[in-house]
Amino acid sequence: MKKLMSILLAALMAAPVIMAQEKKEWNEPKVGDIAIGVTFNPVSLASRLTVRPDLGKAVNGTVAGNMAIQKQMYCLSQDPVAAFRMKYRFQENWNLRVSLGLSGSHIHYTEYVQDDNAVALNPQSENKVADAVRSDLNSGNLAVGAEFVKGKKLKFTMGFSFLYAIGGGILKFDYGNRISDLNKIPSTMPYTGWIAGTTGALNPDNAAGAKQGIAWARPLKTNNSGIHHGIGAQVDMGIEWFFQDRISLGAAVTFTPIMFTFQPQTYTIMEGYSTISEKVEQYNMLVSPGGWSCLYGTENLGFQISLNYYF
Repeated sequence: MKKLMSILLAALMAAPVIMAQEKKEWNEPKVGDIAIGVTFNPVSLASRLTVRPDLGKAVNGTVAGNMAIQKQMYCLSQDPVAAFRMKYRFQENWNLRVSLGLSGSHIHYTEYVQDDNAVALNPQSENKVADAVRSDLNSGNLAVGAEFVKGKKLKFTMGFSFLYAIGGGILKFDYGNRISDLNKIPSTMPYTGWIAGTTGALNPDNAAGAKQGIAWARPLKTNNSGIHHGIGAQVDMGIEWFFQDRISLGAAVTFTPIMFTFQPQTYTIMEGYSTISEKVEQYNMLVSPGGWSCLYGTENLGFQISLNYYF
């Protein structure tokens, strides 16, 4: 009997607490509220363009491969790996939203080569000078759209966005040994060989160089990938769970059904000693007049996770 009375007494004492919790109102986001948050897409992370060299590997192989293969044209249609997001509740079940994702790298790589001037004075010299290559690779994604939401603490969401994306980069070179009338083919870091597929004589068959009497040249600036621009549309469908008042977690499947990309004219600036002018000359070696592509379909899937705070 005493045990039963104790249970009843504990239940009576807990009842007001339980009732108070049941009566506690949850602050539903209302018209005029703003949310800030971040998004993360692990699917994009798995296939993202590499923008830095692997540890222990020379930067030239990594950068050259990324610049020569037009990967940027296709990564533009992917959801950014991470992005900042803002939402505005303009109707009871509708949000306006804006997302911005950025990524990139700035790599400055140097490597020792023989000091030609020192060797000319003393063939036994072991003096070194440094060649340098600078890589700048960047991409950005801006999404502006609307989102339909329905439910209470666990909401169904469906949205669409218009996308604008950019991606690409440039390589710039600086050499320790200068080209001159006495040193027409200076010692140069071998990474430059990928441009023409050989080490040393980069463009012996190049018509632009041959016209200027340049039998050997090396690049000062390359832009083989160009800066690509993309315009497209994205749709998504998922859920938003309010685990705390004004704080939510979201999960949505996304895909980009159509994207148009555009690449401008690209070129490489070369330098070499001209036997015609008898001095060092620079010239442009055109790589591409530009182009465009249309990417369409539903295979470009993503899975977007978001954390949002409403105020």
